[in-house]
Amino acid sequence: MKKFSKIAAVGIFAILAMLVVAPVVLAQQPGEIPGGFVEQADAPTTVGGWVDILITVVQWFYTIVFIIAVLFILLAAWNFITSKGDPEKTKTARSQLLYAVVGIAVALISYVIIYFVENALSTGAQV
Repeated sequence: MKKFSKIAAVGIFAILAMLVVAPVVLAQQPGEIPGGFVEQADAPTTVGGWVDILITVVQWFYTIVFIIAVLFILLAAWNFITSKGDPEKTKTARSQLLYAVVGIAVALISYVIIYFVENALSTGAQV
């Protein structure tokens, strides 16, 4: 079973690596030379520019957390199925499920915080 969990961990890592790397690799335009000259973008000079960067970072964060949480839910389900009534394995599966739910809650909270910060900064209102 330990060998299977190592294989599963490597598989999950490979899938996550592909999800992270694929958009960058496939983002070239036709005729564009990879690794060629890239113009440097200026740093944002307004609050709106910084807010846009913050929103993008948090959107990536909660997207990655959601993906990992779904994988943990699937892993917990697998552990429940293969536990065969063993209390220790069932306990491990329950804790994995709990951690996945906490991960989803953290991702949702980060989204809500960004929503309120974006609205407060764009309207100038007090929160």
